Amino acid sequence: MFDKLKERYFTDREGDFDQGGAINDDTAQRNKRITTVAVSVLCFIVMGVWMYARPKPVDDVEQVEPVEFGAIVDQGFTEKDNQSALSQQQLLIATLQKQMREFQEDMTELEAETQRRIAVAKTDTASLVEDRVRSEMQDKVDGLQRTIEEMKAHTAPPMDTDYPFDSEQERLAMVGGDEVFGQAKLPPRPSISSDNNPDIDTMSYQPRQQRSFVNSQFDSTDFSWAEDEEQARRTTDNFVPTGTFVTALVTGGADANAGVMGQGDTTPIVFQTMNQGVLPNGKPSKLKDCTVTGAVYGEISSSRGIVRTNRLSCILENDEILDVPVKGTAFNFGRNGIRGTTILKNGKVVQMAGISGILTGLGEAGKGASQTTSTSALGTTSSVSGKDFGLNLLGNATASVGAKLADYYIGLAEMYHPIVEINPGSMVNIVFLEGFPLDPLEAAEYEQSQKEDNATQSNQVMEVISSVTQNPLANQINAQGIQVPRSPFGQQ
Repeated sequence: MFDKLKERYFTDREGDFDQGGAINDDTAQRNKRITTVAVSVLCFIVMGVWMYARPKPVDDVEQVEPVEFGAIVDQGFTEKDNQSALSQQQLLIATLQKQMREFQEDMTELEAETQRRIAVAKTDTASLVEDRVRSEMQDKVDGLQRTIEEMKAHTAPPMDTDYPFDSEQERLAMVGGDEVFGQAKLPPRPSISSDNNPDIDTMSYQPRQQRSFVNSQFDSTDFSWAEDEEQARRTTDNFVPTGTFVTALVTGGADANAGVMGQGDTTPIVFQTMNQGVLPNGKPSKLKDCTVTGAVYGEISSSRGIVRTNRLSCILENDEILDVPVKGTAFNFGRNGIRGTTILKNGKVVQMAGISGILTGLGEAGKGASQTTSTSALGTTSSVSGKDFGLNLLGNATASVGAKLADYYIGLAEMYHPIVEINPGSMVNIVFLEGFPLDPLEAAEYEQSQKEDNATQSNQVMEVISSVTQNPLANQINAQGIQVPRSPFGQQ
């Protein structure tokens, strides 16, 4: 069927030359029919697509009110708008000013209330302190009153004496009565001469000591006095005064630290005295063959070791041992300090540190020569070309190793410090800067007093550090005549 339709409508007719006109007419009619069919089919397709794609009809359509854009903006509208903005600003400013006035009033009221509360607090504090002080003073007054009453009771003449009195004159002849020739007298009773007598009970007579004596009897009184101790006198036999010097031999040498911190890093040194010692005025002492210990540090500028003595020990003639702290120094060739040899052993170490620094510089130079620096909008960058890769590697390695070696040798050089070598066998003169006793008992007391002095100085330093300032409010209260204890309300 399709073949027949194709052959009829899509196949050209064949014929002779004489039939050419008829063939052309038939071909034109065929083309018109094909075109009509094609257009009709295309119209139907377009109509179907349009029917399919169009929206569904809406039955109820809401009526939209037209938008009112208002009046046209002109010069009059601009003036009105400016006036409206100015009015709003004035209204805002008025509101802010009102709030500021309210804040100021609140601040004034708050300040007045604060001042009032501070005044009330000061008044309450002063009242509390005054009440406390008055209470304490009243307690003291009551205690003193009771003490006075007890004294009066103790000092009253006893009425129940074991000795009968024949007459009123005999009773009046007791202590405190008329003086009779030959009558034994007791010491006068103590009288109150101050408002505060804490030891009045121990100073007053006991009731058994207040018994009176009559004229017709004998009386015996024993008196004893404390024996006055004779204070020890300082002589050339038991004391070495300041300025005494003795010739000594260095038996234990030392390598004295002569560095920057040498005074805090002293070295022990030992001396042996060679003679009796010379006191002021040329008198001899008793210091021969004694041992003196000390501490020494180096003085590099003078190549001397500065000595500070610590202790002196001797065996006395009666086999008693003397071991006492002494303060002195050593002189050599008429100058303070012992002449020695200055030694400094860090030369090679410093030299190696310098060589390490040179290696670091060479490495940095090689690394810089192998790099190419370029500048662009992103900054400066450094790059290494392939032919300079070996030089860059060698420079980095040399610089790193040189820096590590330099740090090592510098740290090692800091551990070395100069020393002043004090050899044994040197003769010195030890001069004592403070006097000290030669008696073992007095030496023990002297050493104990030295320890107490050191402890007192330490306590004074701690007291200064730990002292607390007084409350400033107490100064104002004291100015008003109210005595305030050091701690709050007298509590410790």
